[in-house]
Amino acid sequence: MKKPCLHAALFALCALSGSSHALTEGEPLDMVYEQAPEPAQRPNSPPVESLRAPQGCTLYLPMIEDARSSQVHAGHLTLMMPTVHATPRSVQSLRSGDAGAWTRAALLSTRRYGFRTIAGAPASPAAARQATAVVALRLAHAWSAGLNLVSHVVLKASYSLPGGEVATRLYHGMGTRANWASGNGEFMSVLNLGMEEAVRGMAADAAALCEGRPLPAPAAGQ
Repeated sequence: MKKPCLHAALFALCALSGSSHALTEGEPLDMVYEQAPEPAQRPNSPPVESLRAPQGCTLYLPMIEDARSSQVHAGHLTLMMPTVHATPRSVQSLRSGDAGAWTRAALLSTRRYGFRTIAGAPASPAAARQATAVVALRLAHAWSAGLNLVSHVVLKASYSLPGGEVATRLYHGMGTRANWASGNGEFMSVLNLGMEEAVRGMAADAAALCEGRPLPAPAAGQ
């Protein structure tokens, strides 16, 4: 009775190992953005708020930059001793790939929310139904935590407001997933989850600007 389950598990592990080989310190992460599914309603949980940009809303991105304090690394993997009460054996750094291109792809994915997203400056800064933001990636870090992988991504967006004002907001995104093989695909998967959450927060504010509503007050510490 248990053989089909066993075969399914082995198939999943084989498929995973083929697309997500274990990382080495000399190999950079393949920074490819893959958007996560839209949040789904879970039993006994608050309703999931849908996000749609106003019809005809254009999001302009004149500049997208990698502004991390360390552009060489994108996290770390802690290797544990194979014991019951495991202790760290060593810590392995994860080298970063092209995080600038990764961030650009993530921001362009806001089209899924109904934006007309353009990587460039607007022809008319004062036009209605548009939002303009200079975006910087401030943090993209993934690490192992027990049997899981965790990520933290931070985007900084500087919005151009009417009258020449600039409003800056920080967007934090966290991701978590099971760690099967400490593979490059697994680390990118958890980083993409963090990026998706940060981008969604920015998209919500951009939609407000398109509707002529003010930005929410910045969170404490911004």
